[in-house]
Amino acid sequence: MLRRKRYFVLYPEYFNKSLSRKQGRIVPKNKAVENCTLSKIVYACKYLELDFEVEKDKKYSKNWWASEGRVIINPEGIENKTDLIRRVANISRKLKKVEKTPDKKKKSTSKK
Repeated sequence: MLRRKRYFVLYPEYFNKSLSRKQGRIVPKNKAVENCTLSKIVYACKYLELDFEVEKDKKYSKNWWASEGRVIINPEGIENKTDLIRRVANISRKLKKVEKTPDKKKKSTSKK
């Protein structure tokens, strides 16, 4: 990655409802997301049509043992980081699941 002068960094911990403010959550609890993942943030960034880059090998300093990465966002067209966090939180909250759920196997009841 090239060195940039200014960019915004978002970690999943900013939006995680199970974390306290002291542990790194930034958004209010009523706007936070249950089990926020990097994929939910990426989906929200795609929905908002932002220029972003994903770094899966980076860790959040307050949660370095369980962090899954971060999203770096180009700030063009965004007023400030607070506005960006609000918009991403609103979209992430509305997502039920980004990940695919496995199909349940149907039991066949055949009579002989």
